[in-house]
This record gives sequence, structure tokens and C-alpha cells, in this order.
Amino acid sequence: MTSSSVRRWIRKRQRAHGDASDRFETVYTLVLLAAMVGYMIWAQVRSVLSGQTAAPAGVREGVVLAAGLAWCAALLAAAAALGPVSTSAPALQWLFTAPLDRRPLLAPAAAQVLGLGLLAGLAQGLLTLTLSTTGAGAVLIAAVACGVLVVGAAALVQSASRRPARRLSAAATVLAIAAAAVGVLAATGTPVGAVAATGPWGWPLLAGRHAWVAVLVAAAAFGVPFPLWYRLRSYTLANLTDAAQSSGAATAVFVTLDPGLASRAAEERRWRGRRLGPDRLPRLRGRLAVTGQDALLVARSPVRLLLAGALTTVPVLATGLPVSRWVIAAAWLLAGVVAAAAGTANARRDRDDPTLARLLGLTDGQLFTGRVAVPVVLCTVWSTIAMTAVGAQSGGGLGPWALLGVCAGPGLAAGALRSARRRQVRHDIAPLVSPAGTMPTGLLMWLAGGVDVAVLALWPALLAIVTRHPQAALANQLPFSVGAVAAMIIAARRP
Repeated sequence: MTSSSVRRWIRKRQRAHGDASDRFETVYTLVLLAAMVGYMIWAQVRSVLSGQTAAPAGVREGVVLAAGLAWCAALLAAAAALGPVSTSAPALQWLFTAPLDRRPLLAPAAAQVLGLGLLAGLAQGLLTLTLSTTGAGAVLIAAVACGVLVVGAAALVQSASRRPARRLSAAATVLAIAAAAVGVLAATGTPVGAVAATGPWGWPLLAGRHAWVAVLVAAAAFGVPFPLWYRLRSYTLANLTDAAQSSGAATAVFVTLDPGLASRAAEERRWRGRRLGPDRLPRLRGRLAVTGQDALLVARSPVRLLLAGALTTVPVLATGLPVSRWVIAAAWLLAGVVAAAAGTANARRDRDDPTLARLLGLTDGQLFTGRVAVPVVLCTVWSTIAMTAVGAQSGGGLGPWALLGVCAGPGLAAGALRSARRRQVRHDIAPLVSPAGTMPTGLLMWLAGGVDVAVLALWPALLAIVTRHPQAALANQLPFSVGAVAAMIIAARRP
């Protein structure tokens, strides 16, 4: 028995297997949809990045390199979360335990991974062309090849390592920190062009100047399928099982349209099988006990703290792009909400499971009151550093910008806590009908949760970033931040 005969038997036993015309219709629909959506996204990117910037060419080049590093880090993080090569649970249970060659069984999944890498590289090439229009063809070819190389390397790591997710996550963390460092160096005027020759994150930019680089990178990408095909038989059942669980969670997100399932699954996977040290909770009682638990969670998450520190450079990198000040303010706000997630995991767990509150004899509001302290401290430190970095590029003195960051910290924590305490997506709300089609209202409301409170609490700081006048926002920002935290506590205490 071979894998091809098994596939033929499955296709014959399926209730509704399509013929050649059905497959052609499916492929045609997917290609047309990809072309239409791609054009819409490209038009929006061009409209956003069509302004003028006073940043010199070296700063723009550094922004492109930092974006390339961050994009490679995102690819590796996605590969660590999804496998990258995975299969369904039934196939893993019945086919991979049978005496069959695993290479033909995993070949379609590996081809899908390489195809996703091709699309991801195309996105990086479009971003590079937005800031540098020299050598468009060579840039796109090199970018697509680099995407294939990155995901191919991730697949090879999965076949050669017992814990590929940990290794890929570590590599993604290193690249994210490198992206932050390159962005800071570029913003200070330090030449960082040599970084372009060190890896796939800079080869598209280098190919715009030297077309032969695109030829070499494309040749290397064409050679990726051969070692990957050879290593497919080396995939262990443990790695495939882990990848199947992660891909199953990702499939559930797309089927149910609930992104919160992904964060919950990622949190469970993060602590699954992890050996904890002999750390003990501080000797605190009542609400302060959960504050000590939050502090211990942050102390056990040094990688997340490093990534949160790297996110402080996101608004600084935005100043090197030809965008408006509103985009820079939005980048500061979104980066702050994401960075604050390092200290709000327990608040999300309390919303999903009230067991801890019952064990401690506390109400949900009392438990939430103890959860506020650590996010406020974390957000205040992050906001101060990020706002000072923005002020260094905007002018007006670093003192007022740093003080504004201190005042904005509690408001940012309120938005992060609101985001962590979101419930699951409600699909019982009537959909929104628009000329572009029908959009699920519940998903839109879920996505807006957290950001809405942050915008209401931080509008003086956002306006100060746009107008470059932090002194005028100091008197208004502190009352709004404190009021947002107080409103969150009062709302949690309501029965």
C-alpha cells in the first residue's frame, strides 16, 4: 500500500468529491480573490505611504531594513505557532501510524508552506518598493525568494529539532530585538546599510542596486524543495502532533471568527511542558496576592519584556516613513496595547474562569482591583520610554514628553485591561450590510474592544503627538488616565 492509493481510496469514498471543472472553478475563484484583495491592499498601502517625509535617505533605508527584520521575525513566530508543516488530526492518527512513506503524505503540506512564504515575500517586496522604486523587478524576485528561504529554513528546523517551536520562537525574538536596534541606530543617523547583506531581511533592498543579487537568491530558493523533500521522512510524531494541535486552533479561529481563541491557545501552549523554577509567591493576602501573582508572571516572561521594549521603537520607525502624524500616533497607541499584553494574561484568565476568585473568597471586582497594579506600572514605564523616543524625533524638549508618557501610562493600562477582559465574539448581532458586502458586526465590536477605551483615555497624548506640543496635553492627560482606570474598576465591581 502506498500513500497515493490511500488518497485515491479517500477521494472515492468522500460524499461529494468534485470533478475537474469543480477544481478549476475553485482555483479560478481563489486566484481572482487573491488578485482583487491584493490590489485593494496595495492601493491602501500606496495611499497611506504617499506623503512626503523630511527623513534623509539613510533613515528611510534603516526603516526598510528594520521592517525586513521584523517581517522575518513575524514569519518565524508564525512558523513556531503553526508547525510550520502540519496535518490534520485524523490523518495523524490513522495514516502516520501506518507503514507508509511519510514524504508523499507531507508533501502537500510542505508545498503549502512554501506557497505562503512566497506570498509573504511578495508583501515584503511591495513595502520595499513603496520606499525605494529602483529595480522593481529585481526587488520583487529577491523578496519572493527570501520569503521561500525563511519558511523553508523553518521547516528544516522543524525536521531536525525535538523542540522546533522553542528554537523558532528564540530566533524570532532575536530578529525582533535586532529590528528595534537597527531602527534606533537609523533614527540617530548611524549608517546601517551593511545590515542589508547579512540576511533575507535586506537582500530585496540590495537587489534593487545590484540585479545579480536577485539571481543568486532566486537560485537558492529554487534549491529549497530538494532538502525539504529529503527531510520530510525525518519528522517525528511528537513534532507533528504539536503542529496539528496548533493548526487546529488556527482553523478554529477562522471557522468561528473568534481571534480570542488563538490567544488562549497560545497561552496554554506557552506553559505546557515548561519547567518552572523554585520561585514562590510573595507572602501577601487578599487582593495583594493576585498582584504578587502578576509580578511573578512578568518576572517569568523575560522574552515578552524584551519584545515589549522592542515595540517602543515602532513609532520612531514610523517617523522615517512618508506618513502623517496621525499614523505615528496610531502606531504608538497600537504598539502600547500590544506591549501591555505581557502583564494582562492573568486578567484574561480570570474572565474565562472564575475559579481563582472563588478560592480566594473574592468577587470579580475585588480580584480585578488587584490585577490593576502591575499593568499600570508596566504601561507607565513603556509609555515613558516610547513617548521620549517620539519626542526625540519631534522636538520640543524631552522633559515634557517624558512627563506626558508618565501621565499616559494608566490610560494605556486601562485599554490593555479592557482588551484582555473581552468576551468571545458574539455572532447573534445583526451583520452590517455595506456596498463592499456583509460584515460580521460581532467581530468588528470585538476588534474595537480595548482600543476604544485607550483612545478615549489617551486622546490628549495622541493629539500632542500630532501637534508636537506636549506641554498643552499635560493638564488633561492625567485626569483622563486616572478616570479610565477608575471606570474600569467600577465597571468590574458592578454585579
